Amino acid sequence: MSGEYQAAETLISNALSEADASDHSSADALSQAILGVLLQKMAQSRGINDLKSFIDFQLEHLDTEEIVVTRGC
Repeated sequence: MSGEYQAAETLISNALSEADASDHSSADALSQAILGVLLQKMAQSRGINDLKSFIDFQLEHLDTEEIVVTRGC
């Protein structure tokens, strides 16, 4: 797992745990909010079709153990 994915995993896991422990929020509601905000941020630099393709790819590979990130050299 790349450093970016590990950092994201840690941040989100911690935030969801805190939301579950709170009387004022839930992990499900926070998950939706995180996804919504991320999509808005990503849409500032990527086109809608690119985002759709990215989301489709992620959904198709949810059952894999680890997300593989490749970078151009």
